[in-house]
Amino acid sequence: MDVLNLRSLPWVLAVAIAWMVTPLALAADSAVVLMYHRFGEDRHPSTSIRIDQFEAQLEHLREGGCTVIPLAHLLAALEGESTDLPDRAVVITIDDAYRSVYDIAFPRFKEYGYPFTVFVATDPVDSGLDGHMTWEQMREMQKAGATFANHGAGHLSLIEREDDESEDAWRERIGADVAKGRKRLNEELDPLPGAFAYPYGEYDPAVADMLADMGYVSFGQQSGAVGPLTDRRAVPRYPMAEAFGDMTQFRTKVASLPMPVTAVEPWNPVTTDRQPSIVITVGPTDARLTELACFVSSQGRAEIEWLEAGKRFRVGAVKPFEKGRQRVNCTAPTTSGRYQWFTHPWVIR
Repeated sequence: MDVLNLRSLPWVLAVAIAWMVTPLALAADSAVVLMYHRFGEDRHPSTSIRIDQFEAQLEHLREGGCTVIPLAHLLAALEGESTDLPDRAVVITIDDAYRSVYDIAFPRFKEYGYPFTVFVATDPVDSGLDGHMTWEQMREMQKAGATFANHGAGHLSLIEREDDESEDAWRERIGADVAKGRKRLNEELDPLPGAFAYPYGEYDPAVADMLADMGYVSFGQQSGAVGPLTDRRAVPRYPMAEAFGDMTQFRTKVASLPMPVTAVEPWNPVTTDRQPSIVITVGPTDARLTELACFVSSQGRAEIEWLEAGKRFRVGAVKPFEKGRQRVNCTAPTTSGRYQWFTHPWVIR
């Protein structure tokens, strides 16, 4: 019997067959979500991945035992509609709808037969802003199997209040921007409902709860794997850019597992504390928590204070931060040799 060559099939058919056949081998309850912005735009290294790095990552996804699945299947699993995720499941997402998605990433995704989702900020597309895709290009991609989801209209920081803006006025303004993004996507495309990506990865409890009430599973920009205990108001994604293109790190990330975090106190990432800390509660796990390690943005390894052995620990900034976006990453090896991973972001004001 001949071996089926998925790369020789039309892209949509190849994706469908790959999804149907792969989960029969191994089933799992977790996935990794990757987040890209630009491809091969070397003048934007903080948000762009080099083409050679991107191609190496795609090759590893094919040869490294990973299965790239549509975002819709992960959403179904998070909503309890399906749990048949394959082992080492990976979801590819892209923010902002830059032109290099169409020029560089799209042909390569077609070659590999990989599904992907673009979170579109609609105002830059409507205004024809230089460096962005057009609706016609996105319709072409959609016909080939790509999906699109809401990133708001104006790519606003959803946590920022305007001068003297009341709580009610802020809610009305942010709600209108999200609704406008959804409306424009519905007018131009057949978008994936129920998925939203926070611009800049920024959220607080008020906006997270607002979006949940609007029916969204919302995605951040903090690292980590996704599992049954993941808070659907802030689903982690691994940022991919030139600085994160090292293949050793990439292999570790796409093989990572969710740390079974049951509580984070305080959960709100937004703080005026220049040296914040959090208390993390962990559920039953096969991770070797004696080897738990936490690293703080630009500060290195942080001290872990166990409040309840194997269950609750405190970790925080090593020294005061400047204002801006920061984070703490915690990892622990498991008996399988893979790492459980959890990240908490901070926005220092």
